[in-house]
Amino acid sequence: MASAPGSLKLFGEHAVVYNRLALSAAFNRRAFCEVSPVQRGITVNLKDLGKRRKFNFNEVLRSYTELKGMVERGDMHGLAKARKDVFSPYKMILGDFFREFGFTAIDVSINSDVPRNSGLGSSAAVFCSLAAALNSFVHGGLGREQLAELANLGDKVVHGNPSGLDASTCTFGGYISFRRGEGINPLKIKTEVPMLVVNTGSQKDTGEMIGRVAERYKTDKRGVGRIFDRMEDTALSGIRALKSSNLKKLGGNMNTAQECFRELGLSTPGIEKIIETAMNNGALGAKITGAGGGGCVIILTKEPGELTSIYKRMGCESFQTLLGVEGVK
Repeated sequence: MASAPGSLKLFGEHAVVYNRLALSAAFNRRAFCEVSPVQRGITVNLKDLGKRRKFNFNEVLRSYTELKGMVERGDMHGLAKARKDVFSPYKMILGDFFREFGFTAIDVSINSDVPRNSGLGSSAAVFCSLAAALNSFVHGGLGREQLAELANLGDKVVHGNPSGLDASTCTFGGYISFRRGEGINPLKIKTEVPMLVVNTGSQKDTGEMIGRVAERYKTDKRGVGRIFDRMEDTALSGIRALKSSNLKKLGGNMNTAQECFRELGLSTPGIEKIIETAMNNGALGAKITGAGGGGCVIILTKEPGELTSIYKRMGCESFQTLLGVEGVK
């Protein structure tokens, strides 16, 4: 049995696309994977989705070859079509693994507590747990960087061109910073931060949000660039706050980051209502996590239980979590 945590974006969303710093954290909702031997074939059982399918080796290898080609060509249309089959990213990971270690008849059983389609790294958590379980099953000796690379193959099918930040966060745990051209940087931060995650109840479209920011940037590079610079300064300040365990300062950084989201036009009335409620009830900070336009809001508060009750009355799902937790194990 292997497990991996979810990945929550703290700072730098969108700005990271334009070479600014981003910061993410592992949080203590986890995906679990168990790999066991069988007589023949490969069975993948996605318990939390209620989906199960059996493959033969040739089918996995054929799908892997096709998917790998799409990724290498940057064939986003082909990948969009392929990911309509929920099992495609699993065949991508399994095919790459079998190519390296040889075919083995196995049963793969996966379950996840990480909320899906909410910008919380749910797919990366599942793929990291799968990579680790496969590695353990064959005593493959893969290190964490290799596990993150294997998991990110699945995310390439799901997301097209991911930075690898989610897969690295789920694998290494703790806090991870990232800048394009510099890559992934696991940070030596010991602070575990209590956080409340609130689901807005509206599905986000990450591609639409990225496109909206890109259009703004085309027409106002200087103005939007200043917002991105402010987001980078906030990310750096947030890292310093985490290193010194200064939660009040961290909350202030979160509020500044949310101001940047507003300036970029990525907040919504529903998001603002959740944030206003938090701040009126003693929260230290609150912001969108992920692309905006929906998804989840994260709240730094000393009274998570009280806020949870309030959000329940508002019809919003929420859960308490801890940031900076252990990675894949």
